[in-house]
Amino acid sequence: MTATAAMRLLGLRIDVDTHEGMKRGVPALLDLFHEAGVKGTFYLSMGPDNAGKAIFNVLRRPGFLGKMRRTGAARVYGLRTVLSGTLLPARMIALALPDVARRVTAEGHEAGVHAWDHRRWQDKLPRLSPNQVAAQLGRARQAFIDIFGQPPRTFAAPAWFGDERSLQIEEWYALGYASDCRGVEPFLPVVGGKALATPQVPTTLPTLDEALGDTHADARAFYDSILDAASSAAWPVLTVHAEIEGGPYADDLRRFLREAAARGIRPAPLGEVLAARRATGVPLPRYRMGYGPVPGRHGTVFMPQRS
Repeated sequence: MTATAAMRLLGLRIDVDTHEGMKRGVPALLDLFHEAGVKGTFYLSMGPDNAGKAIFNVLRRPGFLGKMRRTGAARVYGLRTVLSGTLLPARMIALALPDVARRVTAEGHEAGVHAWDHRRWQDKLPRLSPNQVAAQLGRARQAFIDIFGQPPRTFAAPAWFGDERSLQIEEWYALGYASDCRGVEPFLPVVGGKALATPQVPTTLPTLDEALGDTHADARAFYDSILDAASSAAWPVLTVHAEIEGGPYADDLRRFLREAAARGIRPAPLGEVLAARRATGVPLPRYRMGYGPVPGRHGTVFMPQRS
């Protein structure tokens, strides 16, 4: 079942991966969203900004350098971020800017945990021990409590890269939902033959950094395609990035939000999308988890196995 045309929802997820994204991108997006009258779910990286360590993927992951070139990473992220955690010291992200973080919820948006060390999780999760996985999630959760005075209700794995261990830990935290993967609709993940209680609200649509210079020549063409996809998908979720849409592509996002309103599409926090899906009365589907490719991304991402 789908949302009706009169109240078609588009889940709006905002990932904050770097110090500069937190410092400059989040305020810019909050201003833009206030102007457009929309709300979303912000996932905040809490700990060190080790974004510069991404350079090591040039040798490890085919296609990584090409993606950096076609998306103009140096221009988008800036030299300070490109060198963060390597030639320059890593700065804290949300912990360094708690007033910016608290502005998110003060202005009516959802806030959740994205990571402690985004780069370490994204690059090394399979090699982390169970205790190290728990420590990454636990430190991020505690940082959220330190900032907001209460535990988070939602987590989102960096780069849509999780595993059964991280799902089990999230289950212990009694979250309202998580957004750890790519997919097509909200669902319950199955681990060890048993459905977990924590629903997943996956990103269903491509992201701008995946599309630029690959499937789409520019941001305008990308967002036009997203309008079409959001008009036809059952439970669409779009992820934007504080560093990208809160930076050089802010005007493209602004135009997209105007066009979405004109088409009767209302961006909303992911929790609202899940509530609308549950209100249909149809039980959430259950899927085993695995990995698969996404066009425009190097490597694989966490996703439900639908067959």
